[in-house]
Amino acid sequence: MTEELKENAELRSRLYWILSRFYLERPTYQFLLSLKEKLNGIEDSSEGVELIRESLKGDLQELSERLGVEFTRLFRGVKEGYGPPPPYESVYMGEGRVIGEATLEVMRFYTECGLGLMEDIEDPQDYIGAELRFMSLLIYRELEKWEEGKEEEALSIVKKEIEFLEKHMLKWIPRFCEVVKSESGEDFYRGVAVLTEEVLSSDYEFLNSITK
Repeated sequence: MTEELKENAELRSRLYWILSRFYLERPTYQFLLSLKEKLNGIEDSSEGVELIRESLKGDLQELSERLGVEFTRLFRGVKEGYGPPPPYESVYMGEGRVIGEATLEVMRFYTECGLGLMEDIEDPQDYIGAELRFMSLLIYRELEKWEEGKEEEALSIVKKEIEFLEKHMLKWIPRFCEVVKSESGEDFYRGVAVLTEEVLSSDYEFLNSITK
C-alpha cells in the first residue's frame, strides 16, 4: 500500500506541476512540441487531454502565436472587457480586487506548511498557477515522507492537501474553468480548463479515500 501511495504521490506532484505551467508560461513552439510527443504516448486519456491533443495536430508555430494572445486575454486581466476576470482567488471569491484577504490567507497556508511563498512566481500568491505549483510542492513533500517510511507525517501532509483543496482551490477554480470553457475560442485552453477540473475533482476524491 505504501509503495502504491508513493507512486501516486510522484505522479500527482508531476501532474500539478504541468498544470501550473499552463497558467504560468506562454506556450512556446518547443513547449507545444514536447507536449504533443508526451500526449501521443498516452493511450487512455481524459476529455481534457483529448481536447489538448486534438489542438496540437496543426501548425504548432502558428498555434503558439495564437495561444500567446489567448494566454494574455484569459489569464492576465489586461483590461475590463478584453477577457474574463483574471484567475486570482481574491477576485473569484468576490473581493473585487487583486491581492485581498484571500491572498493573505493563501500566503499564511503556504507558510504554515513550511514551504514559504512561491518566490519564483511574480503574480500574487493566490494566482491559479501559484496555487497549483504549491500543491505540486506539497505533494512532493508527502512523497519524501513516504520514501522515508514516515507514514504518519505523510498522512498529515495529505490532510493539509485536502484542507487546501476545500478551503481554497475547489471554492473558486472550477468556476474559473467554466468561464474559460465558455470564453475561449481555442480547444487548447478549453482542454486545459477541463483537465484542471478533472485533476482537482479526482485528486480530492482520491485523498479522501486514503484518509478514511
